[in-house]
Amino acid sequence: MRHSHGGRPSRLTRWLAPALLGAAIVALDWFQDTGVQYAGVLVSVPLLAAVLGGPLATAGAGAVAVGLSYGISYAESLRVLYDPNGQTSLTRLLFIVSMTLIGVVASQVRTRSERDAGQVAAVADAAQLAILEPPPRAVGGLRCASAYRSSTQLARIGGDLVAVVETPRGVRALVGDVQGKGLEAVRLAGYVLGSFRERAHDDVALPELAEALDRTVRRASLGQEVFVTAVLVQVDGATGELEVVSCGHPAPFLVAPAPAGGPVRAEELPVEPGPPLGLMHLTGAPVALTHLLRPSDRLVLVTDGVLEARRPRLLSREATGPFVDAEELLGEHLGRGSMTDGLDGVVRGLSRWTRGRLRDDLAVLVLERPASSPQGPVPSVHPPSGSSGSSVGSVPSSR
Repeated sequence: MRHSHGGRPSRLTRWLAPALLGAAIVALDWFQDTGVQYAGVLVSVPLLAAVLGGPLATAGAGAVAVGLSYGISYAESLRVLYDPNGQTSLTRLLFIVSMTLIGVVASQVRTRSERDAGQVAAVADAAQLAILEPPPRAVGGLRCASAYRSSTQLARIGGDLVAVVETPRGVRALVGDVQGKGLEAVRLAGYVLGSFRERAHDDVALPELAEALDRTVRRASLGQEVFVTAVLVQVDGATGELEVVSCGHPAPFLVAPAPAGGPVRAEELPVEPGPPLGLMHLTGAPVALTHLLRPSDRLVLVTDGVLEARRPRLLSREATGPFVDAEELLGEHLGRGSMTDGLDGVVRGLSRWTRGRLRDDLAVLVLERPASSPQGPVPSVHPPSGSSGSSVGSVPSSR
C-alpha cells in the first residue's frame, strides 16, 4: 500500500481501496447461487473509507455502496422472484446510509486529530532542533555523526542530550542522560546543553567544565533532587590526544578499523567515574583520563538506552531477557563503512534485539579521526588542574 508523506495513505489508496472492496463484494454476490445476497456486506465500503480517508471520501464511498446494493437487488430480481423495492432491500439501504453517516463523523474526528498531532510533531521538530542541534559532519579535524531515538511513541525528544563544539583546546563533546522523563527532563536537558555550548569555549580544563555544568544542574533543579549523568570528551584532531571525564555515565568505546574480513569488537575505555552532574558538591570534581586516538579510530559515546537494551521473552511484554552485547553490536556496524550507515545499523540492531520495544531513550555520538591525520605522541596522564584525586597511570593503546 502506498503512503503519502507522514505515513498517511496516498490519495489513490484512499479512493481505490474502498472501490476495489465494493467490486469484490459485487463479484462474490454475482457468482453465488440465486437467493444468496451479499449486499449487506457493502456497509464495509464506507467504513473502510472512514479509516483511510476523510469525510468526503467516506460520503462518496457510502453513495457508491448504496448504488451497488440497489444494483445487486435489481440484478437478483432478474434471476428470481425478488422485489428490489421491498422492505428487506430498503432496510439494507437504510442501514448502509446510517453507517455512512457514522463513518463521516468518525473520519472528521480522526482527520482533526491527525492535523493536531501533525502540528504537535512540527513543534517537537522545532524544539528538537533548538535543544538537540545536530552536530556538524566535520569539526576540528574530526568526522562526526550522531543518532537519537526517543522511547516514547510519537515523541521526537527526550531526556538524552548530545552536543559537539570546536574550542581553542580542541573538539569538546557531551553525551548525557537526564534523570526521569517527560517535559521536566527536556527542560533540564535544554539548560545543560545551553550551558555546555557557552562554557565549553572557556579556557578551563575538562573537570572544571564539568563543575560548571554541575552548578547549572543545581540551579535549574529548582530545589528538587535531580541529576544528569554525562561524559565529556576533548579531542585534538591533529595529534589525537583524547581526554575523558565521566560524571556517573557509561564510559566511551573505541572502535578500531576492522581487519580484512575479520570481526571487531568495541573496546570500552577505562575511566574513573565521578558523581553525576548536580551531585558533585558531595564528593568533588571527577578525574580526567587521557588516551590516544589513532588515525581511523572511532570514539563512540552512548547512553543507557544502548547498553541496557533487553530482549523481551516470548509471550511477555516485559523486557526481562538478556542484554544486548553492545561491544559486538558497535564493533560490527562501526568497524567498517561510513559512520552514518554504521549508526543506522546500530539503531536497527537495537530495534531487532528489543523487538521494537525501546524502554529508554538512546543517543549515540561517533567521532572519527581521519586516516590522513598525523599521529602524535601518546600523552601522559595528569590529574586535572584544580581538582582533587591522585594521578592515574598512562593508558597505552591496545593496538
